[in-house]
Amino acid sequence: SARRAADLCRQMLAYSGRGHFVVRPTDFNALVRENLPLLEVALPKAVRLSARLEDGLPRVDADVGQIQQVLMNLVINAAEAIGDRGGTVTVATGVREVAASDEELWRASGHPLPPGRYVSLEVRDDGPGMDPATLDRVFEPFFTTKFTGRGLGLAAVLGVVRGHRGGLSVLSAPGR
Repeated sequence: SARRAADLCRQMLAYSGRGHFVVRPTDFNALVRENLPLLEVALPKAVRLSARLEDGLPRVDADVGQIQQVLMNLVINAAEAIGDRGGTVTVATGVREVAASDEELWRASGHPLPPGRYVSLEVRDDGPGMDPATLDRVFEPFFTTKFTGRGLGLAAVLGVVRGHRGGLSVLSAPGR
């Protein structure tokens, strides 16, 4: 119970942007590669995990543990969206040029991103997609579409992304 309470507190602190971050230069692809085997074990047998990692990414200043949490939350959410019918979750990295007009990347965090080059992480699934009402609420603390769960996974992702001065967007629609 104490461990679960501590985990819940960490997730809430991450959401609020007040979590304790230990930031150091990080090879993003190496971090993703190291965690893929662990993630594969956590996924249902009907869900396949694939990776498309762009070579030559610049190092990023990141808290490795927090980024691992983001990766885990996104991949598990994607796998749960697919469900028992089976499908694929794809993790991709790359570099993205962000312009001042790229509002969709900071709308959720509320903090405009300075234009420039950013390392990107994309988690894509071939689940049924989300309706607009669900999409509007995905980052709300305690919002969940599942029977069980705390609804903190994507809220924590948002907090970690805010804490790393990054941006995020969710693209989904029913059937996509």
